[in-house]
Amino acid sequence: MTITQSRRNFLASSLGLVIAVALPMRGRAQSGAALAFQPDGTEPTFAPNAFIRVAEDDTVTVIIKHIEFGQGPFTGLSTLVAEEMDADWSQMRAESAPADDEKYKNLLFGLQATGGSTAMANSYTQMRKAGAAARAMLVQAAAEDWGVDASTITISGGVLTSGDRSSTFGPLAAKAAMLAPPEDPPVKDPKDFVLIGKDRPKLDSLAKSTGSAVFTMDMNLPGMEYVVIRHAPMLGGTVASFEDADALKVPGVTAVRQIPQGIAVYATSTHAALSGRNALTVEWDDSAAETRTSAQMMEDFAALANSGEARAAEEVGDVDASLSESQNVIEMEFRFPYLAHAPMEPLDA
Repeated sequence: MTITQSRRNFLASSLGLVIAVALPMRGRAQSGAALAFQPDGTEPTFAPNAFIRVAEDDTVTVIIKHIEFGQGPFTGLSTLVAEEMDADWSQMRAESAPADDEKYKNLLFGLQATGGSTAMANSYTQMRKAGAAARAMLVQAAAEDWGVDASTITISGGVLTSGDRSSTFGPLAAKAAMLAPPEDPPVKDPKDFVLIGKDRPKLDSLAKSTGSAVFTMDMNLPGMEYVVIRHAPMLGGTVASFEDADALKVPGVTAVRQIPQGIAVYATSTHAALSGRNALTVEWDDSAAETRTSAQMMEDFAALANSGEARAAEEVGDVDASLSESQNVIEMEFRFPYLAHAPMEPLDA
C-alpha cells in the first residue's frame, strides 16, 4: 500500500499548528520556507515563514528573528503574539530563528540584524498579525468541530469557549493547521490590551539564571572547528610578521592563518584554540594605528562639535529663536565614553 502524505498533513501531524503570515508594505513577512524547530530537538521541519508554533501540549512557541542580548525581544515579541491570541502567559515559549537574511531580515535594515532599538518597531505589526492569524485559525477550527458560529467563541487565558463547550489550544492545533490562514486578520484595539504594556516575567530569565540556556558557544556539530583571533593591541595596527611553529605544536590546533583582522588559530576545541593563540609570536605594524589617548580623542571630538562641521542627528523646531526668547538659559556639557555593548553571553561568533 502506498500512502501519500501531503506537506500540510505532515505539518499538522508533526508540529500541531505552524503559523505563517504575509503582511503588506513595511510590516510584510518574507516569502519562502523557514525552519520550524521541534521542541524536543529532533530534525526541523520546513514550514513557510513560521513565526508561531502551537503544540498539542498547549504551548505556544514564537520564533524570534532578533538576537536576545538581554534587552528583551524574546519576551517583548512573544507578548505581542500572546496578546493577539489571548493566550495565557504560562503557555508562551520563545526560540531564536535560524540564520537566513531573506526569511528573517529586519524589515528596517534589509538583512537579518539586531540593533538600533529596532526589534519592536520592526516587528510590532508583523507579530501582532501573526498572533491574530493563529487566533482566527483556532477559532475556526473550534467552530467547525463544535458546529457553532465562530462569532459565539471567545478566548481568555488560552481557553476557547462557546456556551458549554470549551477547549485549550492543543486539542485544536492539528485541525487548525489544516485551514488556510487569513490574509489580513484584524488586530485588537489598544483599549482591549491585556498583556501589552504590563510587566511580565522574562521568558528566558530562569534558563539564563540556572545555566541551562544554550548559547552559540555551547553548540557542537560534527567536524566543527573553533577559531580565535589574535588582534593588534592598538586599534588600526596590522601584522608585520608572525611565527606559528609553537602554536601548531599545541595538541588540537589544526591551522594558523593571517586574516585582515589579525592571526586566526583553528582548533578542535576552545581550549586548544586559546592555547595556540597564546603560543603565537607576532610583530605588529603600528604606523597607522590610533595613538591618541581617550582624553585626547574626547577633546578632538569637542573641538569638532564646535567647529561648525558637526552633523546634527535631528533638528526639531527653532532652537536659536527659543533660546533668544528665554529669560534664563542653562548650559551644560555631557561627555559619554565610547563603549561597546557588553552582554553576558560570551561573544564567540
